[in-house]
Amino acid sequence: MKAGIRKNKLKKGFSYTVFIDYGIVNGHRKREPLETFSSKGIAEKYQAKTQTEIDNNNFIHVTDMNFGELIDKWMENHVSINCEPNTYEAYKTVNETYLKPCLGHIPCRILSSPKGTDIINDYYKYLRFGLQKEGRKNLSFSTVEHHKAQISGALAYGVHSKKITNNSCTQSKIPKTENEKTNDIIIDDVENFQDTELYEDEEFITPEQAVQVLNLFMNTPMMVPVFLAALVGLRRSEIAGILKNAINKEQQTLQIRTVRVKCGKKTVFKKKTKNKTSSRLLYLPNIVLKILELDEKRQQENKQLYQEKYMETNFLCVMDNGQPIRVNYMSEKFKKVFDKFIKEETEKAKKDGKDFKFPYITLHKLRHLNISALLANGAYLTDVQDNVGHSTIKTTMGYTHHYTKGKKEIANITDKIYEHLIKTS
Repeated sequence: MKAGIRKNKLKKGFSYTVFIDYGIVNGHRKREPLETFSSKGIAEKYQAKTQTEIDNNNFIHVTDMNFGELIDKWMENHVSINCEPNTYEAYKTVNETYLKPCLGHIPCRILSSPKGTDIINDYYKYLRFGLQKEGRKNLSFSTVEHHKAQISGALAYGVHSKKITNNSCTQSKIPKTENEKTNDIIIDDVENFQDTELYEDEEFITPEQAVQVLNLFMNTPMMVPVFLAALVGLRRSEIAGILKNAINKEQQTLQIRTVRVKCGKKTVFKKKTKNKTSSRLLYLPNIVLKILELDEKRQQENKQLYQEKYMETNFLCVMDNGQPIRVNYMSEKFKKVFDKFIKEETEKAKKDGKDFKFPYITLHKLRHLNISALLANGAYLTDVQDNVGHSTIKTTMGYTHHYTKGKKEIANITDKIYEHLIKTS
């Protein structure tokens, strides 16, 4: 590969095009133009610079492809090879719904230039504040962070494969709403400041409240899932992927080693869990074993009811007809039943002239309950981490703020150590 100069005759004078000569490619000589100059001297300097980059293996010929084409290359040559099928499908949805319609037509040489950062920032602004004008819901900060990760991933692939020179996404910044900005603002009026936002978005459910919720699902296909989430701390993908042979009733153990996840429009069964720490052996509480026995009776009754229409399966959690429970069904059904419970209890309280207050929870928050309840009642932090499959202890520590009993005990111990030594009167 060599850099050359071609002299072009114009109506008045000449121009000089610097090109790359790739030699014989597929039986034909391949040459690609780089830049055209009016001065021969400038063209020769650019040729020399280009040849030096070629000799040092630093030359990058910025591709003429647009960003949509680069995304396709990235998905085909990187994401499909290195990511799970459900991750690939999630990326594909974002690409087809947002990235390609909004940014796909832009040439990579522009998007990878300093101007590209401004273009990407405008894209963020559109997602956060512009969608509502079109009758759609604006995206949250965390959701747009996923978009940023995909843009950066595609551009990083372009840099690595020497199709572009720069990942302009690294300099981009997602805008925040005024409420989000308040978390970072320095308070000038300290005298009148009141911090009313402490844990405002962290509604916590107590074990007593959880029992009220669990009772809503007794003897239904959702009975086992909600108990496994609340009392064992499982994720919904783990619950959906449990096979019957993963449970040893004599030893009261459950082996978590497979999951089922949503992949595009279908649910797929995976032989491995979210990460290495997610594969684990758990010991089941007696109450959970009793719930499993109760569910076996439910299934036996349904077999007689459905007869030949009943679907035999190896999965633990199944619908009334034996079909494996879908991942999305669990979240959707939980929300539907829980919302109905809140509505009915609120109306009942109003008739009695009372207020009804209950934390708004999801199926996944039952897992949070399990973690916090274990920590509050003396379980070791590392044991809880292993039990719930957290990859880092830092994640598990995030649940300690819900209960204050242990923290109050620390204050009591401090008093015991120092109170008799320090005179305050």
